[in-house]
Amino acid sequence: MKKNIWGYIGLLSALLIGATGCSSDDEESSTATSYVQLYNASANSTSLSLSLDDYQYTAVEYANAMPKYAYSVGEVELEIIGEDDIGDELVNYQQTLDLNNGDHHLFMLIGDYHSPEFMDISYQTTEMDEFNDDEDVDYSKMQLLVAHTAMDAGAFDVYIGVDGRDFIDATHLDSLSYKGSTSAVTLDTGDYVLYLTEPGAVEPIYITAALSLSSETVYKLVIRDSFGPGTPNITIDNVDSTSGADNYSNVEANAEFRLFNGLSEHGNLDVLVSNNGNDIALKGIELGQSTAFQSVDFDDYGVTITQSESQALLANNLLVTFNQDETKSMLLYQDEAEQIKGLTLVHDLRPRAYESLINFANLVHSFDDLSIYFVAEDETIDSAEYKIDGVDFAEDESLLLPTGYYEVSVVYEDDNSNLTLLYQSELMSFDDSQYTLALYEDQMQALGYQLTVIN
Repeated sequence: MKKNIWGYIGLLSALLIGATGCSSDDEESSTATSYVQLYNASANSTSLSLSLDDYQYTAVEYANAMPKYAYSVGEVELEIIGEDDIGDELVNYQQTLDLNNGDHHLFMLIGDYHSPEFMDISYQTTEMDEFNDDEDVDYSKMQLLVAHTAMDAGAFDVYIGVDGRDFIDATHLDSLSYKGSTSAVTLDTGDYVLYLTEPGAVEPIYITAALSLSSETVYKLVIRDSFGPGTPNITIDNVDSTSGADNYSNVEANAEFRLFNGLSEHGNLDVLVSNNGNDIALKGIELGQSTAFQSVDFDDYGVTITQSESQALLANNLLVTFNQDETKSMLLYQDEAEQIKGLTLVHDLRPRAYESLINFANLVHSFDDLSIYFVAEDETIDSAEYKIDGVDFAEDESLLLPTGYYEVSVVYEDDNSNLTLLYQSELMSFDDSQYTLALYEDQMQALGYQLTVIN
């Protein structure tokens, strides 16, 4: 028998007084009620949805959470549902469990999507609610817990400290290994910093920026795998009672970048990336080629570009910003006025199941509104299921493409519906990874343009 769905607690209140930060557990029903929420912690997963007694909630992508919902107490059939390799629904986990009055549950699918694991973090808000219901005091309280879902990371000691104070004043919450979580602690609302150390060590190896924990709610800080250049290879998401999650990289993490030469009229390039005397010199970058990734401290940098042979200055002090734990590509191109510029792309390098993440960049100033078709062996452009439309000059767009073999065609359609083929590839293999495709002018090609996969 299906349970009654109580709905998202406080939704109307949140709409009316959203400026106060009201969340789903700010008001609780007097009816026997439990509370459920799903966070997707499986890095290579498809989107996931929570199903309770065949009632299926909206799916969430990796590193995101659905809002917290109220649900009636009692025995319930729980399923976590994703997708298989052809896009059909796949039950990744199922269990019969009891939902008790006042219990709050953060459900998480973790680990490898092909053989995932399940976490159920249960907590209550009684202590926090009693503090906040006391009208004789002027403080407000929140609760905090930390969960470790980073499959490839070791153990950490977890500390919480008030923002603006030193680490020595921070409170040790617990020692966590993969699949572990702390108990929920009740603290004053305010700004905090989370610290991670190696087990038994007294020197932080991970420090968040200030966490604004200002609502009378429960904050779940989730340690998950990161696929950026920072060490350790983890990052932290802050999940409250609403949808989504706020991410906090290590404030001391490095960034990384690479450069791509899309300047067809200038030959090889020398590029200098500089910041306060810290210079990275990259020489002899050929047309259609990219450099290896370069590690760099997070900060703002100037980029100077010269022609390798003549040393003629092509561009001076283009500005690029590298944030913590961020992987970027800077694609160099020339606009209609022959000004040299850079299109900067931020990469999502996480692994994926059954699909590729495609980024397509248009570096040809002669064309706006390009379409790029991914044509399977039994398709033509007219019947191709997967394409990216409307890519203007100096813009990039993305697409999730099922793994497989495709012929890639780039097409321009003018105002009279005349089609121009700018590029057509042989069959290309796309696996469960991330690809950046850049179209640029190249008079050595039969059609005058080249599409390069930037690896």
